[in-house]
Parts: sequence; structure tokens; C-alpha cells
Amino acid sequence: MELALSLSWKLVATAALIVLAARLARSLGPFMTSIMITIPLNAGPGFFFIALEQPAVFISQGALFAFAAAGPVLVFMSVYAQAARFGGFGFCLLLASIAWWLPGLLLSQIELTLPSAFAMVAAGALFARLTRRRMDLFQLPKISPPDWPALILRGLAGGIAVAGIASFNAWLGPDMSGLLLGFPTIVTASVWVLHRRYGGEFAAATLTSGQRSLVTYASFCLLLHLLAGPLPAVSAVLTAFALSVCLAALLAWLVWRAMQRTRAKASAATSSP
Repeated sequence: MELALSLSWKLVATAALIVLAARLARSLGPFMTSIMITIPLNAGPGFFFIALEQPAVFISQGALFAFAAAGPVLVFMSVYAQAARFGGFGFCLLLASIAWWLPGLLLSQIELTLPSAFAMVAAGALFARLTRRRMDLFQLPKISPPDWPALILRGLAGGIAVAGIASFNAWLGPDMSGLLLGFPTIVTASVWVLHRRYGGEFAAATLTSGQRSLVTYASFCLLLHLLAGPLPAVSAVLTAFALSVCLAALLAWLVWRAMQRTRAKASAATSSP
């Protein structure tokens, strides 16, 4: 019964997030949408439920692997954005997933330390920087009539994937738990909706933006690694999550101001003789 309730809660919450992101993308554009989908709503609840059963040392070690997985996530985003030039969602996801699992397998084979985790993230950031596409990160998609059944179905499909990982990864040990929670499940499910609804270029722009907003996820994992131990496991998860959400809110405010300035300049340029 407890497992069923846990699965149901995560499924509904994740599906709601994916549907909300798809709807708000119409008026917010790629950058603001990327901030929403890179908040650690997979790793956060996942570590919270693990913390109810596991000690702080388990959480700290798992968070270290989840932090290092930010490097492969940056590679995933870059490869997907590049692949969107040539194919549909399935093609892009296949290439991006392979690109994630190659460094992910390396992570699962090494004795990870904080310096080596930072090195993995830095390598991913360098790859993202060298392969980043130049795109309009404030573009708005073409408005199309909402297809609510398809939108909800895709949201539920993404919710099932997240709920399964978050509910069963505690059996895998801290290293594999953190690594699996580091896979961009919510990002993938959200981009599935965005790609099918607004096109590959909009999905690519969202992931290109997500390379910057991923700092919210990375900060959560790093803070959790450092706080679990000095704080009890559950307290560490809640504190790290709250701080990462505050960072996401600050980033959203800064991006909103940048959007307003960009649109004001475009409006002035249009109205000038």
C-alpha cells in the first residue's frame, strides 16, 4: 500500500509538471521553460524517499554520483540539440541517451571523489560550450490548438518513468541510485512533449538553455553531498532542495528581466523610422 501511494504521488506530480511546462512554454519561451524542467524534481523527491530509509552517509554518496552525472547531462543536451537538425524525437533521444550512458558507464566503474566529480562536470561543460548551437533562447513557439489527450498521455508516460526510478533505486546502492537519479528523466519527458508539439528547433533551444539552468540541479546535488552527515538525511534533502529552488527563482527573475529588455529593444527597433 505504501509503495502504491508513493508511486501514485510521484506519477501525478511529474505528469503535472510536464503538462504545465508544455503549456507555459507557449508564453515563456525556451529559457524560462528550461529553468522549470531543470529544478531537481526527479532527484529531490527521489533522495527524500531514500532518506526515509537510509542513513546520511548513503545519501551523501548517492548525491556525489548525482552531481557528477551533471556532466553527462550536459553532453545529453548538446547531442540532442545538434541531432534535432536532422531527425525527430526518437532519433534525437537515441543519440542523446547513448551520449549520456558512455560517460555514465565510466562513472559507475570508478571510485568517485569530489575532485573527480568536479572534473566530470567540467568536462561536460566544456563539451557543451564547444558544441553549443546559436539559437534564439527567447523565441515563442507557433500557437497550435491544444491536444489535451496526447499531452496528458505523454505527461503520464514521463511520470511512470520517474516514479519507477525514484521508488526502486534504493535497492541498488548509493552509487547506482545517484547515477540513475542523475539521468535527465523529467527533461526527456518534457522535451518529448515540446518536440512533438512545438517542433525540434524549439526543443533544441530549450535544451540549449537548459545547459545554463542546470546549475539548479547541480547545486542541489552538491549541497546534499556536503550537508548529509552534518545534518540528518531528511533535513539535508529538504535544505538542499529549498536552496536550489531559491536559486532557480533568482535565475528566473534575471532571465525575465533580460527577456523584457530584449523585447523592449526589438519593439523600439520596429517602431523607429
